[in-house]
Amino acid sequence: MKKLLILLFATTLIFSCENEPIDGDLSGNNNNGGTTGGSESDDLSLLLYELDTQINFDFFGVPIESVTNSDINILNDRIVSGVNAFSVSGSPFETENQIITRNSTGQIISDISVNSGGITTNETQVFYTNGMITQITYDYYEDDIDDYTYNFTYDGNTITRTEVGSSISTIFTIDGFDRVIRKESFDGATSIQNESVVYSGVGNINSSVTTGEAQSNTSYQFDDNENPLKAVYEDNYLLRFLTDDYSDEIGPQIAQFLSSNNWSSATFNDEAFSFDLQYNTAGRIISRDIAYDFGAELAFEFNERFTYVN
Repeated sequence: MKKLLILLFATTLIFSCENEPIDGDLSGNNNNGGTTGGSESDDLSLLLYELDTQINFDFFGVPIESVTNSDINILNDRIVSGVNAFSVSGSPFETENQIITRNSTGQIISDISVNSGGITTNETQVFYTNGMITQITYDYYEDDIDDYTYNFTYDGNTITRTEVGSSISTIFTIDGFDRVIRKESFDGATSIQNESVVYSGVGNINSSVTTGEAQSNTSYQFDDNENPLKAVYEDNYLLRFLTDDYSDEIGPQIAQFLSSNNWSSATFNDEAFSFDLQYNTAGRIISRDIAYDFGAELAFEFNERFTYVN
């Protein structure tokens, strides 16, 4: 269960961001002219998505606390910008702004992070041929150890990703509804991890099973209300998966960002847990919280807030 809970929001956003903690006041208007989650209207678009995380864990006997506050600014169901502020064990918050650039057809071609001193810290670039992603590069300017170049080839309903300088490749399988249903990674010719996904008839992920280096069997449960994140993250859908690490599980990402309804609970290897979801009077989600305490080994809290605009 711990693995799923860490993945739950640690995989949060390809383009995630923010600069201050969540404001607990969910009434009135914000500075962007939007309406907070308390609005009774059901004809609203998501304006701001806030995610705050606090993770406490023990690292070889040393207690570590990681705090990240993120805001995603949204316009017409597209991410336009954001800010990410993070602190480790009480250190001063470091803030980074993200700049997203799109091509003429709306596809994301770059994601650049700039710190408060105006210095670019990292950059992701996406290259296309005939509208299909053919290469993704990531450059972390301070340290090359995390840099990568992914190349992609297509064959029927599969996408094969190879990494320059690595023996590991990953094959993504797409169904007839253009959804990822399988992710299998290989070291050379040897399969090292496989994840299969099943969807429900209403467009939610029903279950995911992972075998290999990581092993898990997860079923997902949802409320009956519209997930406002789906419209936002269906934009440039494949980027959610094609930029991840071979060992990252895709099930939690689909549940949180790409399912039709709001993810409310899950059963992980026969152990169940639930979220605390709050709604406005029109049934639109305004917050989702989860907290779990495993003692000194691991404790965490995740808080999401949703702000809408008419």
